[in-house]
Amino acid sequence: MEELLSQILAQLKAQATPSVLGFCNPPKTRYIYANRQYPNCLWYFWDGGKSVHEPIEQHAITGVIDKIEIETKEFRGKSDPKLNISIKADKPYVIQAGIDTMFAKGLIFTLSKLPVEAFKKPIMIAVEAGDTEQVLFAKVYNPATGSLVYAPYGDGVIDWPAVTQKAIDKVSAAHHS
Repeated sequence: MEELLSQILAQLKAQATPSVLGFCNPPKTRYIYANRQYPNCLWYFWDGGKSVHEPIEQHAITGVIDKIEIETKEFRGKSDPKLNISIKADKPYVIQAGIDTMFAKGLIFTLSKLPVEAFKKPIMIAVEAGDTEQVLFAKVYNPATGSLVYAPYGDGVIDWPAVTQKAIDKVSAAHHS
């Protein structure tokens, strides 16, 4: 019993004091969308209540990826699978992109190539405009060194469900081991 109380006390001491006292926004997960739909940003938050996008000026986010999942949404009466990358940064975020986009494919392919240990540390994900109006690329960097993680997937036949599952399994292993 005394050991249990000691563990509880240690856990309470380890919990960080909130960095902001007084008025603030709750640590509610914010969804980040990557898309070239708007001329003033490459990714943005969506304010559904006002039906407006909130541009994100920065082109990269750094945090710990703690979950990858595929979510199926309905769009215009059709099933629309989305890639969701949960990332813990200054607050929780989810980067959401259509599973068949170049952005999502490049991101998931690169993440599938990283070792499990990489998901225990911060990773930087950047968005970069392509040569055409519709194309966006995802770039992954090591924030400690600033080095680009280069993992081209070429023109060959790729088993995207297997690649996605590999990335999902690595993130899960990193946080449940």
